[in-house]
Amino acid sequence: MGVEMTNCCGFSLKHGTIIIGVVQSIIAFMFLVLAAAYAENPHELIDMSDPSIVPDLSVLRGILIGVAVLNGLLCVFSILLIIGAETNRPALLRPWLVLNPVALILYIICNVVAIIHHNNMNNTPFIVGHFLLTIMATLVVCYKILCVWNFHKHLKSLNF
Repeated sequence: MGVEMTNCCGFSLKHGTIIIGVVQSIIAFMFLVLAAAYAENPHELIDMSDPSIVPDLSVLRGILIGVAVLNGLLCVFSILLIIGAETNRPALLRPWLVLNPVALILYIICNVVAIIHHNNMNNTPFIVGHFLLTIMATLVVCYKILCVWNFHKHLKSLNF
């Protein structure tokens, strides 16, 4: 069955879905531009003063390209989300509903790997910060997915 919602952040499900799409498309576009720019010059992201922590730049470039592609898809699917909500077409909500849980799972995996990789006493603030950030981001994304999913179910019940 799931959780039944009638509003999203004080707005109707439709307007909440549109707001989610607008905000996420703007943020995804900004991350797309940043990741693409840093993929061109990945050495600008790392601290070169300690040569023991400098990763292979080709690996970092690959990660940045992956982040840029994922954010490009998020941007496009968020625009489809806006169009789908505005025109009451539930089929346009589905790509967003598929990609966001996948992106959330990838985000959680990357943060767990980062926490495990930096697991020593000197990096306690890093570990605690990443843990708290992961928990907060997961809650926010799950709420957004829940809002959009309920709007999708609402549209399907109206036979749009």
